[in-house]
Amino acid sequence: MGDEYRTEKVSRTRDIHEYARDGYDGQRRHLPPHAYENPVKSPAHTASDAALVLGLPADRLTPEILDALQPLLAELERLRWKAEQSNRRQTWLEQQSDRHSVVPCLTRRAFMRELDAYLGSGGRGVVALLQVAGVEALRQLHGLAAGEGALRHICATVIGALRTTDMVGCLGGSDFAILLPGSDYGHARDKLDEIVGHMAEPPFTWLGQRIPLQPAWGLHVLGAGEGAEQVVAAADRHRRGMG
Repeated sequence: MGDEYRTEKVSRTRDIHEYARDGYDGQRRHLPPHAYENPVKSPAHTASDAALVLGLPADRLTPEILDALQPLLAELERLRWKAEQSNRRQTWLEQQSDRHSVVPCLTRRAFMRELDAYLGSGGRGVVALLQVAGVEALRQLHGLAAGEGALRHICATVIGALRTTDMVGCLGGSDFAILLPGSDYGHARDKLDEIVGHMAEPPFTWLGQRIPLQPAWGLHVLGAGEGAEQVVAAADRHRRGMG
């Protein structure tokens, strides 16, 4: 989890290791229940705090009643803090599930969801499918880092040629889908030709060696009543010369 979301206090590594060793049965364990604790201890609650919770005038709460309510108020504060932490973690996880792990674009799931939403709102435009051959062979020959470097080169080339309103998603491997809102077929074709040209010059290099990438693309003009899967499949058929 990124530091911007790490507001809780984490137990020392030694304590966690000791917890894991106690009764270890060979199975991976979660952190102990006390691994995360509120770093700020709540001060003693006042009569105004209790009155706000109970809906009573503060002057009707005697010191004895206030003392009796302290555990309840402390538990409410703890539950409020845990709810805030859960909401922050949920937001972080949702963001991570939408972001591709290697390149700065959407995952397939996020792209298809956003495309479905755009189609449902009656949006018009063009969807392009860009497939780049040679990445898998590069990965097998030079290793994982080389393949990821090629993907970053491809994605940077695509994003650098698009508008801020356009949307890019990696469908898996070296297949990228692009939504061009408000574009027509001619504009989308010119844009893909531009992207392919920039992908070759400047070329992708690895350890001083020029690596040839072979892009191929297909287009589909959005129509009424279509879904995301149908649109992407149509663009893929066009890429293969079948539509």
